[in-house]
Amino acid sequence: MISHREWHLILTIEGRRYRLWISDCERDEPIAYVVPADGHAETRQTATRGLHRRIIRRSTPHRVACGQPGASERWRLVQWLRMLDGLDENVSPRDLAAALILADASHYSAAEWDASSERRRIARWQRGAIAMRDGGYRRLLGGG
Repeated sequence: MISHREWHLILTIEGRRYRLWISDCERDEPIAYVVPADGHAETRQTATRGLHRRIIRRSTPHRVACGQPGASERWRLVQWLRMLDGLDENVSPRDLAAALILADASHYSAAEWDASSERRRIARWQRGAIAMRDGGYRRLLGGG
């Protein structure tokens, strides 16, 4: 029986199904696995180790071995710096999109701009750039 603060999930990762019962967990609490001591305990422990590896692999940021950002991440960070400079100069989001993404964005009608992927990308980049400026760079540098 599942009660308040308990969930039963069937999680599919990389084609494998895992049945999980999550009980009374707090935010950011370390994961604990409970495996019944029955005739299938060894099989369940193997599946639990596999699930744990997959969870850790998905939650660990992939870093380049030397600690430097890759070419595409470096390009994105340069674009974010350019965006922050533009925001400091009160450049409109549409003009930022024209300068950073697609020159034709400056010629979009209001309806085209509202429906454009460039407008959504500029909004995402703005959130990311501001978060990076306000402390996210520490994560990039490996300091937390």
